[in-house]
Amino acid sequence: MYQIISALNSIIREETMPNPFESMFNNKLVAILFFSIFGGKLLKEMSYRMCGVFYKSRSNKVLGSIGYMFLYCINVQVLIKLNQWFQNINLIISLYIAFIVVMFIILYKGKRIIKQNIT
Repeated sequence: MYQIISALNSIIREETMPNPFESMFNNKLVAILFFSIFGGKLLKEMSYRMCGVFYKSRSNKVLGSIGYMFLYCINVQVLIKLNQWFQNINLIISLYIAFIVVMFIILYKGKRIIKQNIT
């Protein structure tokens, strides 16, 4: 089951998700290179770490993969919206960093609430 979910996640990420940096640069090639070199790694790492708040590595790969994909989609959509609303790259980066901090606060508080209600 994990292989199916993982393959679907890869297809969704690589083929159907838009490049969130396209509107940031006038040159499409620069946007693709930026996403390939910097953005893809950043989005994957942030999504992986956000998912790691709830998911313990190798505990349930299917749920971990679904959680990762969900958080990856959220990160991409936030970057796309920031690019649509603002033209200043420094402002976009600052707001995205603030979003990441807020997301981690929400995830850790949610985890604490869930643990308190379970135990």
